[in-house]
Amino acid sequence: MNLNLSDYLLLAIVIFLLACYPLLRKLASSLEIFVGKYTQQTVREKREAVSGEAGAQSVAQTLINLRLLAHERMILFTERIKPDSLIPRTLNPALSVREYQRLLAGDIRQEYEYNLSQQLYLSEEAWCMISDYKNSVITLIHSAAGEIAGEQPAGELAQKVLERYIASDIKADRVIRILKQDLH
Repeated sequence: MNLNLSDYLLLAIVIFLLACYPLLRKLASSLEIFVGKYTQQTVREKREAVSGEAGAQSVAQTLINLRLLAHERMILFTERIKPDSLIPRTLNPALSVREYQRLLAGDIRQEYEYNLSQQLYLSEEAWCMISDYKNSVITLIHSAAGEIAGEQPAGELAQKVLERYIASDIKADRVIRILKQDLH
């Protein structure tokens, strides 16, 4: 086997690289650790700088988002308890008037209780309008039920409630308008 100069040179390079590989690997690892620490330090410094000036901005934006969400939920609540929305969703012909009356009032109260925490983000006027609207709808249901015998089918109560709601001055649009104005 006859080796020429280029073969000896190639063999020397391969031996040199094999000898340097652990050293190069350690160097790469050290470099990776250094870059990681530098990156963490830079990110931490930026966060500290941002938290001072943009922290207040971030809190304000979060509060605005919470207020928007609260108003959205209360508009949805108002729409859901409107008799012309509530009745089709809950009507069960197998129930009696008294059972359906309890179901309607209970459903409204349950939705209201679910949304109680939203008053934190609404004005006092807007929250009072929502509470008054809820109470008016419940009162309308009870007074309509008082005009019908308790053993009648639920459909009788549904019809009476819708008739009274249409004839009344209880309007969801007014509450929704107040909620929209409350955002400004």
